[in-house]
Amino acid sequence: MHHDLIPVLTEDIAVLKDLVAKVQTTPDFRKKQQLTNDLYLSVNGHMAIVEKTVLPMLRTFTGGTLPDTFAAHYEQIRALLSDLMAHRMDAAGLDVALAVLCATLHLQNERERLFLLPAIERALDTDERAYLALTSCHQLTREMRNGMGNLPAAVMPTMA
Repeated sequence: MHHDLIPVLTEDIAVLKDLVAKVQTTPDFRKKQQLTNDLYLSVNGHMAIVEKTVLPMLRTFTGGTLPDTFAAHYEQIRALLSDLMAHRMDAAGLDVALAVLCATLHLQNERERLFLLPAIERALDTDERAYLALTSCHQLTREMRNGMGNLPAAVMPTMA
């Protein structure tokens, strides 16, 4: 099921934190451009996982408030990523765009750690409980049907 989501997202958050730290401390412009590309791809990949898998699941189990808030934050990050890419050939512009994006990503990583990951855990717990309940009902129904086969014919209900 979705039980691999939390480790994947936790790893993504760690990778993004590492990339943010590297891109902010790298003095070499060429290396900074390369790290900017890596950061761009990593952020987009992370957001795609959350938007295509996590947010729909959370809408089902928790309603739209939290997923809609995260979707709005991701739109803001997309705008900052676009600005970053527009400035990636200019050292001063790249530094300014990176400063804004990195601060926003730091805040978003904290939001995900504090709100998104716990919401996923709760949704998965709910999903798991629902799955176990359905499995239990299915098993009980099967056992009841098997038990009905052992009843005498006079007691068996007739099916029309």
